[in-house]
Amino acid sequence: YIIPMNEIVIGIMCFGDDYYFNHTKLKLEEFINHDLTCYVLTDKPAAFNDFNVNIVKYDRSIKSYHDKIILVKHILKYHNICVLIDADMFIFKPTFFDILKNYKYKKGITYIDTLKSHSFGKQFIREIQMNPENVDWYNYRKYVEKIYPDYDDLETIYEYFIVFNREGLNNGFYRIYEQLQTIKESCDIMSKEKEVNGAGEGVSIHISAKVTNCQIQRDEELYESLKGIILNKNRI
Repeated sequence: YIIPMNEIVIGIMCFGDDYYFNHTKLKLEEFINHDLTCYVLTDKPAAFNDFNVNIVKYDRSIKSYHDKIILVKHILKYHNICVLIDADMFIFKPTFFDILKNYKYKKGITYIDTLKSHSFGKQFIREIQMNPENVDWYNYRKYVEKIYPDYDDLETIYEYFIVFNREGLNNGFYRIYEQLQTIKESCDIMSKEKEVNGAGEGVSIHISAKVTNCQIQRDEELYESLKGIILNKNRI
């Protein structure tokens, strides 16, 4: 079986409460009914035995939101376009699938929204408190200042819907991203025990793209097309 190189593929990271598994299953049914290929990164592969999906085993004992990029690595080995969506993203209208399959995606990385729309409420990275009192981010900032001093002006990325196009994405992206992931997780571990580490993966995505000259942009046309059609739980 040769996988079509121009096929748009969905990636979903799913672990934790039953809530996330139930939402993922509902979406998988819809994606499969619309002939879309899906990959799921999960610590419970058996939960998806009834679905015709590609499973990527997630076997880290310390979970991290940054790990969703594992899906991008797997998917872009065989496909040109990976669309990452959150397990708890809601799809309100079936027109979503037509847009998804027919939209002309930009090269590299495309995001549609910033964390200004999230409960976090920050549009630019400079708005995130990264002073010495904030252990979650301080050492991360010190490293970022070395590799990309102009990080302040970059937008945050709300990752509930983000597109990775193989064209425009450099291999060096993953190396920088994984360095930032390691630092962010160590900050989280030093700060206090969290149920899941590595929040803020959109910051690492944006900085990694800039450091490695990957194309990255916010697509407001796509955002407008999807307005009222999809919504993330954090906005409800």
